[in-house]
Parts: sequence; structure tokens; C-alpha cells
Amino acid sequence: MSIESVLSKDLTSVRRSGALWGVAVCLAMLATMVAYVNLGHGAPPLREAQNAYGLLVGLVGVLVPIVAIVASYMSITGERATGGIKFLLAFPNTRRDVFVGKLLSRLAVVGVIVLFMFVSATAITVAKYGVLPIGVAVGVFAVTLVYAWVFVALSVAFSSATASRSQAIAAAVGSYFLLVILNLTVRFSQVVRLVYDTILGLGENPHLYAAVDYVSPYIALQKAANLVYPAAMERNIFRLPEEARQSIPVYLTDEFSVVVFAAWLVIPLALGYVRFQRSDLQ
Repeated sequence: MSIESVLSKDLTSVRRSGALWGVAVCLAMLATMVAYVNLGHGAPPLREAQNAYGLLVGLVGVLVPIVAIVASYMSITGERATGGIKFLLAFPNTRRDVFVGKLLSRLAVVGVIVLFMFVSATAITVAKYGVLPIGVAVGVFAVTLVYAWVFVALSVAFSSATASRSQAIAAAVGSYFLLVILNLTVRFSQVVRLVYDTILGLGENPHLYAAVDYVSPYIALQKAANLVYPAAMERNIFRLPEEARQSIPVYLTDEFSVVVFAAWLVIPLALGYVRFQRSDLQ
């Protein structure tokens, strides 16, 4: 019963957060706007509807992590800051119960927000094009949900490993800039290329550069989306020369995005849990 009690209490608390639901409504409005203003190119309605979901992936790649961070970064740190952690542990709750209950609560809340966003965007898409690309819609929703949960996992891990609100938000926001924003501007592969080729003189290694980029869940989202797109919509995510594309290693395939997501879901949570177990909560 302990995990269930923590989960129930936390869900009740999160439901009262006006700021969080305000962010959720804004995200849904942006998603519907993207679906509505998707410019046609004379393609059949089905293809245009599919393209709308392709544009949606670009939106969620940047904005969904923000929602996940806002929903999760204070999950445990907030209890420590207010002294509520002592109340939680005064019941027959262990630290494991608190950690798992908080995690499940934030996963559920962010899952509902992502679902709300997709239902809103889908309603506009169907109203505009008169057709629903069910395979693409369900696939993009599933990929987005996992992507959102990655940032929930990161934020809960930071929240459990830090002792103050400032530390938790600094870690969560820092991870967002490192894993998302930098991949929109300067990719890590450019730094690795500078060191590996220019400074060390080891020669070009395009597969290595692409593998470094693939560490980011943002890049994994783009690769995972290729798994649910029709062939005509698939994107070439890595900037590989023609000769390097002839033999793509398994760790650069679209399917490997599942491994990247799994690593980001498991490793931060494991480290955060160990840190939380060893922390002095006084």
C-alpha cells in the first residue's frame, strides 16, 4: 500500500498546480496551431495529414521536455525543502516507496498532458483533411510519450539527488540545454571532430561523430520517428558522406533509438535512487 499512498497523495497535489496545467494548455494550443497551419503542397489529404504529424515531432522535440521538467523537477526536492519528506517517511513508507510513487505520479501526469496535446492536434488534423493516418498518429504519440518520460526520469533523478530547489532546477535546465538546445545549434560531433581529426590528426571518422550525436534523446526522437513514418517521410538525421552511408553500423540505425531511450530511462533513475538512499534528509 505504501507506493499507492504516495502515488495518490502526489497526484492530488499535482492536479492542483495551475501553472502546470497552464503550460499543458499552451502546448496543446501550439500543437493544434501546427496541425492547422501545415502548408499543403498539392499532395493527397492522407499525405498532408501525415506531414502534419511530422511537423508535430519538431515541436514536441523542443517543448515537451520543458513540460516534463516543470512537472517533475520538484517532485522530491520540494518535499525536502518544505519538510514534507519527514511526514512521508513517518508513515510505513520507505525511501523506495517515496521514489517510486513520485516517479509513477509524474510519469502519469506528463502522459496525460502528452495525450491531451495529441488529441487536440488530431482533432484539428481530421477536421482539416478529413482523414486520420492512424499508423503515423499512434506511432508518433508513442515515440513522443517515451521521449517525454526520458525527461521525467532525468528530472526525478535530479530531484532525488539534490538537496535544494536551485540545485534541482539548475541540473534539469542544464540537461535540457545540453541535450536539446545544443543539438539545434552546435552538435557535439563538431567538437569531437575538431579534437579527433584536426587536433589529434587521426583522420575522418563519420560513424564516430554520428554516434556521439546519437547519445542525445533529441536525436533519438528524430530517429525513432523514422520507424513510424512512411518511407517517403523518412529523414536523414546524420550528415554522413556518401561512402559512409554504404555500410551503416547497427548503433546508427533507426532501431537503435530504442536502446538510447532505454538507457536514458534506466541509468539516471538508478543513479538518482542510489543517491537518494544515501542522502541525509535531516
